[in-house]
Amino acid sequence: MKDILEMDKAELLTLNPYDFAYRILGAAELIHMAETLGAFWRYNYEAAKSGKPGKHALLKSGLHSDGFLTSKILLEPDNIRLGLAFQLRLRFAIRGIGWPDYLAGIPDGATKLAQDLGGIAGVKVAEMKKDKSDGRITVMTQLPIGSKLLIIEDFCTKGTGFKETVLEIKSKYPEAEVLPYELVIVNRGGLRKIMVDGIGNFTIIPITNYRINEWEPDPEKCPLCQLGSVAIKPKVSEESWRELTTSQL
Repeated sequence: MKDILEMDKAELLTLNPYDFAYRILGAAELIHMAETLGAFWRYNYEAAKSGKPGKHALLKSGLHSDGFLTSKILLEPDNIRLGLAFQLRLRFAIRGIGWPDYLAGIPDGATKLAQDLGGIAGVKVAEMKKDKSDGRITVMTQLPIGSKLLIIEDFCTKGTGFKETVLEIKSKYPEAEVLPYELVIVNRGGLRKIMVDGIGNFTIIPITNYRINEWEPDPEKCPLCQLGSVAIKPKVSEESWRELTTSQL
């Protein structure tokens, strides 16, 4: 197989996902895939020096950032999503942990990813839904008493969605056991564990760790604001993503 770091978009879209069933994908390879597919934006500091401050990312947490990953684009191709599901299986298997009764993908980013992983690992998938009006996460599957469940996420920054998901599951099914781990594609927030109040610590198991800079939304603390760049929400629409990614061209 050709070196992934040398592949263009067309070549990535023809990759055989089963090639990733037993080979660990490197961090540089994953980031190259995301950038080449148009799923990863990084602020161009050189363009800013040339008088093009452009836009930067306003995160869900309210923080400002010079990088942003979008799973909607990265996981849209079936072969890429299945290949990453194989990678999650590898990362979990090398820990020597037994598979649970259920997998649950945090919606909407990891819904199909969890389904793919469930098919690969032979594990049932618990359906999770996000309310379009208020963003609240709800577990739709009835979990038997004593059942074990593992949560999957696309990208982890602060663990906000993960905490909400765990609390939702435990509030409805207190006798279900959520395994103390979270499988993620990219751990971008620098966390090693997520603490859920009243329940415990959960270890993050990523395909890769890739730290992205974040700053308080204050012109005195955000260096990008100081350069004249304007913060926008990348995931509001396709138009906002296009605006962000083309603002320094």
